[in-house]
Amino acid sequence: MRRGFFMGDDEHLDRALRLARLGRREAHPNPRVGAVVVAGGEVVGEGYHRGPGTPHAEAVALAQAGVRARGATLFVSLEPCCRYGRTGPCTEKIVAAGISRVVVGATDPNPAVDGRGLAALRAAGIETVVDDGDLHTLCELLNEPFSRFIREGLPFVTFKAAVSLDGKVAAAGGDARWISSTQSRRQVHRLRAAADAVMVGAGTVRRDDPLLTARDADGPDPVRVVVSRGGDLALDALVVQSARQTPTILLTETIDDAAARALGERGVEVVRAGGLREGLATLARRGLVEILFEGGPTLAAALLRDDLIDRFVVFVAPLVVGRGAPDLVAMAAPAAIADCLSLSDVVWTTAGPDIVCRGRVVKRGAAAIATSPTAETQALGQGADSLPSSAGPEWEG
Repeated sequence: MRRGFFMGDDEHLDRALRLARLGRREAHPNPRVGAVVVAGGEVVGEGYHRGPGTPHAEAVALAQAGVRARGATLFVSLEPCCRYGRTGPCTEKIVAAGISRVVVGATDPNPAVDGRGLAALRAAGIETVVDDGDLHTLCELLNEPFSRFIREGLPFVTFKAAVSLDGKVAAAGGDARWISSTQSRRQVHRLRAAADAVMVGAGTVRRDDPLLTARDADGPDPVRVVVSRGGDLALDALVVQSARQTPTILLTETIDDAAARALGERGVEVVRAGGLREGLATLARRGLVEILFEGGPTLAAALLRDDLIDRFVVFVAPLVVGRGAPDLVAMAAPAAIADCLSLSDVVWTTAGPDIVCRGRVVKRGAAAIATSPTAETQALGQGADSLPSSAGPEWEG
């Protein structure tokens, strides 16, 4: 048994984690947190954080428990806060309630809190335990978007793609429907339902005209973000035609005023930004801290070059496409394997006949990942006039 853990602790901490997941869409800009109060082996209070200005998870659970919280154990998915905000420090509420022991899934990634909440509880004579097993990892993963936002002001971006066995995302003519299986596409809809936003480039909209909803999943549709440096988004695109039903944003560097008005009249919000990093930071400040990127090879390379992709989810289908078709990422290969982009914490699963690779990007800073003009031309299926200018990354892929 892990140090400081008792029988049944895992069960209660897992319950706190499951409660925290209920606040997935509501909590921003605060972290997702769940809490459970256990007295004499019985759950006497529980709750989760529903968003800014509402009681924190610990306060909800303690209020439910009432006097039974005295001498009880509090299980919480994230370290209790110790700062004065809209609702006051949770550490003070825990001490006042008479809790004798606190079991924490993960410490707070906010540098202003990290470890201080636990220290305040220990100073009050409360036993504290931080999980170091699988639940610790799951609690950290739940708040990866919050961690990325609070530390860097950016959203957590997952790159989702479907590829053939030889790493191609489409046939030579651009046809990509469907590389992956029906089972894989159902998983993609669940990924969309769990994300704040799904993002593609304008090139993907031109080629595939996707709807980008979570219609086959039990969950809400994400906000749809289309990236185009020049504001090139056709008025008859499905994402524009349905913008009043599903929030849609055009992220652009520049756009003609008449085009912006026409899109606005159809419900599309135009957001101007000076580059991809600035644009993503703007989205994060608006609450879109978990983004599923489903764009093409060119935009993927631009995001990777700027260190803006955090995780890969790649569906690999039992197909071989051959030479001359677009690759997963339109960037030049390094001279040495040691210089390749790599993933950590890799998990392989299956989806029907496909295999699914999930892994975190090993960050190398804003590395100079060179793009390949030839690959970009292939990815877009267009001429040289579609290649990036020297002013910055291509915003269309």
